[in-house]
Amino acid sequence: MAHQTFWKPEKKLKEKKVSSFGRSKKDKKPVPEWKKDILAHHQSRPGSKERGDFPKEVIAELIEESNGICESCKIAEGTTTHHVYPRGRKGRGVKTNGLRLCWPCHDRIQTNEELLQFWISAFRDKYGDHFWFDEQDWDEYNRKQEAQRKTDQEKQNRQQSLNPVKELISSAAGRSLKAKEVRLIEMMDDKQIAIFEALINDIVRVEENHQVPFGYGHFDN
Repeated sequence: MAHQTFWKPEKKLKEKKVSSFGRSKKDKKPVPEWKKDILAHHQSRPGSKERGDFPKEVIAELIEESNGICESCKIAEGTTTHHVYPRGRKGRGVKTNGLRLCWPCHDRIQTNEELLQFWISAFRDKYGDHFWFDEQDWDEYNRKQEAQRKTDQEKQNRQQSLNPVKELISSAAGRSLKAKEVRLIEMMDDKQIAIFEALINDIVRVEENHQVPFGYGHFDN
């Protein structure tokens, strides 16, 4: 018996669903130009491994300055460039973090935390804090420092703006404010502080208007 085929309805291509804004739901938004620049910048930056490697020119300078001699024992030939601040702790391959050593001295420092800290301390005295930073580390460090400075300045400005309110409330209460009262004031936002300050001022004015001066014709019964 011959194979019998059955008629099948022709498949219709489904149209893409369109959102109320007239754009296909699957269409991706184009990436803004400014964002492309940032992404390209980040992609071009070296990774952590590359940043830990000593460039050839840095090694050449260290060899020249050490006269090719191990900077620890001062006897044997310096055959390797040691990371004073270990690359495992994000010590970078910069000149200020390099020390030319012979292999025995290198191995001793690598396995002796006391010796390791001795050289870290010596390089910190010589080059300053964060002597193992590269340019990227310094950029990140400076950005964090600037952000912290702005935060501290904002806190200081807010404290200065709250001082008159604290003094007003303290004067109205006739005593120093308690720690929990100070914290309550500091938790308020600017709008709440303005409302609270206006309320205290109104209370003080009412109290002043109701005070009866003592003098001729007035008696305190």
